[in-house]
Amino acid sequence: MSRRRLSGPAVFILNTISIVILLYISLYLLKKTGVFKQQLEQAPRDDVCPSRCLNDDLAVESTIVDATTTSYSAVEPKPTLKPWDSSYYVRGTPGTNFRDNLLRDKSYLTAWCLGGFTNLFMGQTNLIYLGLISDRIPVLPPFSPSHHISDDAGVIAFGDVFNLTHLRDVLQFPVIEWSDIKTPLKKLGDPSASWEGLGCWSVRSRDVDDASPDYNFARALALDASYTRVPDQMYRSSDFDEGHTNFWNLASLIYPVQPAFGDQTFPLLKVSPKGEKRPPDRHLACFDTLYYVGTGADSFEWTRPWSPAWRTVGKHLRFTDHMQKLGKEYAARVFDVAPNQLPPFIAVHVRHGDFKGNCWATEVIKECYADLAAFVRRVEEVQEELREKLGLDVIHIIISTDEKDEDFWEEVDYLGWGYVDHEQEGTVKTYGEWYGPIIDIVIHSLAVGFVGTDGSTLSLVSGKRVEDWNNGVTRTVKWGYAGADNH
Repeated sequence: MSRRRLSGPAVFILNTISIVILLYISLYLLKKTGVFKQQLEQAPRDDVCPSRCLNDDLAVESTIVDATTTSYSAVEPKPTLKPWDSSYYVRGTPGTNFRDNLLRDKSYLTAWCLGGFTNLFMGQTNLIYLGLISDRIPVLPPFSPSHHISDDAGVIAFGDVFNLTHLRDVLQFPVIEWSDIKTPLKKLGDPSASWEGLGCWSVRSRDVDDASPDYNFARALALDASYTRVPDQMYRSSDFDEGHTNFWNLASLIYPVQPAFGDQTFPLLKVSPKGEKRPPDRHLACFDTLYYVGTGADSFEWTRPWSPAWRTVGKHLRFTDHMQKLGKEYAARVFDVAPNQLPPFIAVHVRHGDFKGNCWATEVIKECYADLAAFVRRVEEVQEELREKLGLDVIHIIISTDEKDEDFWEEVDYLGWGYVDHEQEGTVKTYGEWYGPIIDIVIHSLAVGFVGTDGSTLSLVSGKRVEDWNNGVTRTVKWGYAGADNH
């Protein structure tokens, strides 16, 4: 069958209609994308636009901004809070009653800590780790005065020293502080404060009929705590003097859903200072201390490189920007350089002081403590390893110590080692009593090499920071009798 050809006029009419349709579609698209309007607005006009016209233009401009994908709003969008932001896990601003600020559908965990600053840090790190594995939100107490810090120093919030925002982001897990749910007391143990009862667990060894002392934590928060000893299964061994408990056993005890011992009750160990006999709280689980806790593989696992609390939590607890700035400024003054020009250096921590109580092998204190010569040998080993490992020739040394003997300090000066004189710096007067040891510890964390004192938790944790944060080299010096470090 042959096809019928269109006549010339018909072809012309069809082409014309097609062109008109294409033009109409093009104008419609230009209008929708705003290009046509923008061209009109950019054309020069001789007349003055009345106020109504300006309003119309603003309305058109607003429509164009909304419809055009290449236009951007001048208003900065509000940052979206991350799911683990602490504001999602409290009901409101802190007041005198912590229970008013706990969410009913969430479970929480807290604990007191023992000892000096580093021991407090270790207990709080263990607290966070236990919170992770027990599905409870850790509530960190402040650093409160102990036998190293006077009561006049008051408390200092954990988040004022360590960057909790960074930790939350790494763990993707909420961590809050007591200051988020309750206002700390201005005066420790203020009797006029609103005191709240709280039932806690005690993990103290079973040969002691008392809970571990709270070292002002409860007094700083106006908490009237009573204690119940944890079940025997929580301890690392069956020995009655065993003070170490097991992370996963404790997690099973306080897990919010189907805990290991269900509704079973246990005898009260200690009534509260105000005579209350409260059983362990289920909403806010509480322990008298979490310093002596581990996986059960070893008694004191912080000394091990595989320590789960350190690897999971501790190494991510970086100092706040403020603390890092202070550490750099103090170290820079020691080396007489600008804070941003600190040279690679080795930090040395010599712990004497209260260690004399452990000098059981000799009655001569100077024989018990390791002399500076032992530290010099270890510094030289660190220098050699830094040359081999990192290609660094490190000649700058800074020492921190509690030693007050004049002969000791004369030897330090002879060696040419630098140190921070907090009395001359006016550290306590300017910042408070807590800042002396904290600044020393921050300086340790800036070093590429570290030599510490065996048995000192401050040396232990400072060494871990140098190794894990700076890929540094560390050594410890043994002591206790003459020649203890001769190896």
